[in-house]
Amino acid sequence: MTKTLKRRFIIFTMMAVTCLLVFIVLAINSLNWMMLERESDTVLETLVDADGAFHKMDFDRPPPFFQPLDMDRMRASRFFIVRSDLGGNIVDVNIDQISAIDQETAKSYALEVLKTDDTSGRVHGYKFAVKQIGLGQLMFFMDTSEQSENFRMVLFASTAIAVLCWVILLIIVILLSGKVIRPVLVGMEKQKQFITNAGHEMKTPLAIIQSNNDTMVLIHGENKYNVHIRNQTKRLNVLMSNLLTLAKLDEEIPLPAETVNISDVAGELLPAYTEDAQARNLRFTVQIEPDIVIQTNKDSFRQMLTVLLDNAIKYTPDGGSVRLSLARDGRHIQIIEENTCDPSLEPDPERLFERFYRGDAARTQKESSGYGIGLSAARAICENFGGKLTAEYPSADSIRFTARF
Repeated sequence: MTKTLKRRFIIFTMMAVTCLLVFIVLAINSLNWMMLERESDTVLETLVDADGAFHKMDFDRPPPFFQPLDMDRMRASRFFIVRSDLGGNIVDVNIDQISAIDQETAKSYALEVLKTDDTSGRVHGYKFAVKQIGLGQLMFFMDTSEQSENFRMVLFASTAIAVLCWVILLIIVILLSGKVIRPVLVGMEKQKQFITNAGHEMKTPLAIIQSNNDTMVLIHGENKYNVHIRNQTKRLNVLMSNLLTLAKLDEEIPLPAETVNISDVAGELLPAYTEDAQARNLRFTVQIEPDIVIQTNKDSFRQMLTVLLDNAIKYTPDGGSVRLSLARDGRHIQIIEENTCDPSLEPDPERLFERFYRGDAARTQKESSGYGIGLSAARAICENFGGKLTAEYPSADSIRFTARF
């Protein structure tokens, strides 16, 4: 239990940390990209307004973010200008502000833009804008490689810092996880110890009550009071057995496993339930594949199967049906118990596995009423041997429990 709680605490904490760090990295880089884009747009707009002439540039426009534009920044920008006539022919190319491109390449980029009829956008890593000049056009191409490089640097730096922070926080969480969950473990340990002690302490009084009741029946004959005492004593014995099983499994002490022919175990349990089903006019259908062998604890497996059949017989309305199947399903072993149920049963079948949960909200002490702990014990037993116990409603008036090993 300690290792499980530590692992869950670490996983949940690091999931929250990961989400936070991812959000921070995305926020930083999104904001950085917006700032770089706004800055390049402002530079390109200034070029377009001045027709590419530095002496015509107006620096009174609002700054893109924090740093206003000036002549030094504009002269540091790399761009080229292409002029075309009304027929789309290139008549002039100005590459004075850039050395990474020649006139032929500049012309080819301009022709690509002319084919699209776009007035702005990107082409081959250059941000462009088109301005009508008389009967011709001026096409401005600004190099944004420096913008992309700045973005990549910030992205790399922020990601590296986030990963480093994640590793540091992981180490801190691992070191502190023991202290954080210690109060929870202490409370759970006291609870389990109480259940175990109470279970063992109650065994002796229950045995004495049952013995005295049997003696009174021999001496005075059986009456309705003796029957009630016997039934309630049996119910308490079942409750104690399930509580002790849960306490043992919660302590993560592996149950001794052996090779068990579960087909034979199921066959041994059926006669008693067949009689109960007949007494209540239930259709009891059984399909058990012979000689199915798994590694499990025989007593625990019998207890799990008993819980499923007890619930089926107990909660199936008179005249209903119960079906039990045990068969191989590929590499798995599958046990299916399906029975008729009250349509007003709990809509979420997973709640049936909650400890002390019972469908009758008033928790009345009816003859067929249980303590709401049997299915919890059955699932714990199933999971202890690597299996999985689930519940579902295949129809409005039936419920199906499936144990898969």
